[in-house]
Amino acid sequence: MKKVLTLFLLTFSVILFAQKEKTEVEYFENTALKVTSLKISSGSVKELENINWIDLKSVFESNKKTETIKLVFEIDLKDSKNKFKGSFSIKDKTQNIDSLITRAKKMLKSLIKISKNY
Repeated sequence: MKKVLTLFLLTFSVILFAQKEKTEVEYFENTALKVTSLKISSGSVKELENINWIDLKSVFESNKKTETIKLVFEIDLKDSKNKFKGSFSIKDKTQNIDSLITRAKKMLKSLIKISKNY
C-alpha cells in the first residue's frame, strides 16, 4: 500500500508541476499569401469549359505587380479511344493578368477543340 501511495503522489506531483509553465503563442494576422503558379487538371472537356475566370484572377490579387505567375492547363481523357493527353502552360507578370487570361482562354479553347475529336 505504501508503494501505491508513493507512486500516486509522484505521478500527481509530476502532472501538477508539468503544467505550471505557460507557453506563449504568437499569431500573425496580416500575413499575405503569394501564389505564383496554378495548375488545372481535368479528365473531361466539360470541366475545362466551365472554368470561372473571375475566381482565377482573384487567386493572384495579393501578388506584387512584378512577380511572374504561371497557369497550367491539362486534360487527360483516359476513356477516349486514343487516351488523349494534352497540356499547355503560360506565364507572365501579375500586372498583365488580364492579357494572360485572354491568351489562356484562346489556348484552352483550342485544346478543347482538339480534344473533342478524340
